[in-house]
Formats: sequence, C-alpha cells, structure tokens
Amino acid sequence: MIHRISDLPKGKKFLFGFSGGVDSSALFFLLLQHRIEFDLAIVDYAVRKESKDEVQYARELAKKYNKTLHLLNAPKIKKSFELEARKIRYEFFESISSKNGYVGLILAHQLNDRLEWFLMQLKKGAGLNTLLGFGFEEKRGEMRIFRPLLDVKKEELYAYCLQNQIVFFEDSSNQNERFLRNKIRKLSSFLLEETESGVLASFDFLLQEKLRLYPPIVSQKIAGVSAFRRETQEKNLHYLDLECKARGYLLSSKQRKEILRCNFSCEIAHLVIDCDRDRIYIAPKTQCIIKQEFREFARQIRIPKRIRKNLFLALEKKECTKEELKLFFTQNLE
Repeated sequence: MIHRISDLPKGKKFLFGFSGGVDSSALFFLLLQHRIEFDLAIVDYAVRKESKDEVQYARELAKKYNKTLHLLNAPKIKKSFELEARKIRYEFFESISSKNGYVGLILAHQLNDRLEWFLMQLKKGAGLNTLLGFGFEEKRGEMRIFRPLLDVKKEELYAYCLQNQIVFFEDSSNQNERFLRNKIRKLSSFLLEETESGVLASFDFLLQEKLRLYPPIVSQKIAGVSAFRRETQEKNLHYLDLECKARGYLLSSKQRKEILRCNFSCEIAHLVIDCDRDRIYIAPKTQCIIKQEFREFARQIRIPKRIRKNLFLALEKKECTKEELKLFFTQNLE
C-alpha cells in the first residue's frame, strides 16, 4: 500500500476527521502504526441508521487508544444535504482545530474518491483546476488539510481492514443507484481495476501541467479582504476559486460563468468580489451604513465599492488604520 503518512509534518498533533467507514477505520490504525499523534472528530447527521453505531465505535476507539473525541450532533438539514453537510462538517473541524491548536486536519479521501470527483466534474464541464479537485495538502482558512491516502485504492483499504480484523461500517445509501454518485462510484471502481497505473500516471501528469499553468497565488490580506494581482481571465478565475475554497465555499460552473460575465464584480453566496485595474478582491458580505468621511477617503484611494463596507467596519473596530489602508491600496503586489 503506497500512502503518504510519512510525509505528514513530524512531531505534531493532528485532528482526524473520522466516519467509521472503511477508509477512516483503516487510516486510524495506519496512523497508530506510524506513531502519528492525533485526536478524533466525528459528525452525526442522524439521517442513517448506522450513524449511532459509528459514533459509539468512535467513542470506543478513543477510549481504548487514549484519544480525545470531538463530537458534533448536526442540526437537521432541510435541503441541499451534501452541500450543507460539508459546510457544517468543515466549520466544526475549523473550530476544533483553532481552539485546540492542532497542526492540521487529516482526512481519509482515497484514489477512488479522487477519480469519482474527476468524473463528476467531467460530466458537469470543468477546467483543469476543478477536475483535479483536492490534493495531499491544501489550506482552508487558517486550517491545513492533509490527505495521505490519495494514491490508495479503496479495495486495498478493504483488504487491510479484513487482514487486520478492523471493524468498519458501510453506508447503506451507497447501494442506491438513484444517486448519480453511486453510478459514478461503480465506473471509477471498474476503471481502477483495469487501469490503476494509467490513472495514477494521468493524475501526476495533470498535476504537473497545473503547476506550470497556475503557479502559486501571490495574495495579500487586510481586515478580511484578500487581493491578488490580475492575470489572464483563466488564471484570475483559478486564483479566485482557490480563495473561495479557502473561505469554505466551492464555486459552481454557473457561478464561474457569472463572475466572468460581471468582469469580477459581483456577489456570490456570502462573498463579495470586486476589482480595479491591477487587482481582484474578495471579502465576506457585510451590511452597514458607511459614513460620508470614509466614502470620500475610499474614493480618493480608489477602494472598489463592493469591499468598502468591510474596510469601514474594520476601521471602526480598529482592526486597521487609514495609513495601512492607504499603503495596501497604493502598493504593488510583487
């Protein structure tokens, strides 16, 4: 089994997003085997009959192996279940990580998940950045996320659990072919069974292409507002996509088209996007009445209109000064 557990930062303690499925159960014992320090976090959405058993299993593992267990009983989700569940889950992980000083979050996504995401985005129509989806390490807000099993097939994890008599739970909804993701899951399993080495090689080639096409983002921040230098429209959208993802939001294909149509000046969900000649800005949407004095100040240093409320509130709360704002909007991004 070729995994990347040895690439995790040494001598640090992690938060591990546990579910009780075969992937996270296998990874739990692999982390123990490699002497990685970690605690557990699990979310109970209370929509499947197995969920109570999975939480109890997490409690038993935590007690037996001296791990702290962080449990969230999620509120009832009325619509867009997968999107809302993901939002709830990551907000919980971020909160726990921040309060307890974990170096990062470990997740058990594996090669099948990687290919399923690729095929789902291929069906929707997506570019290189979106097709590749998640990587071994990424950042979401202030939280680092690690996925050490991305090159491991799900079948290998089944074999590992069975060989070592490790308990795990199956999600009963995975058998329901009314869900598109389950049809995609069958296709991805078939492709990996037939051409695993080719799929892995393709992912490696695509990643290298992505790094050449989209070098790391150069951005700056002030009072919750992020800015990056304008490039081509494709690169602008790529960097904006990364900023949105870091803020916990995934742009849809329709939203990307709307952003291009509006020339990077619009509102998307809980975020505002604006631009000037040199840079593109992104900030959380907020509401307030701006004082006339600040309006004139913002006009003089050419602060884009959609982010003025954020910066006015930041001044009022003394999170920044006018001098810092002047410097931020007159300096060049290197």
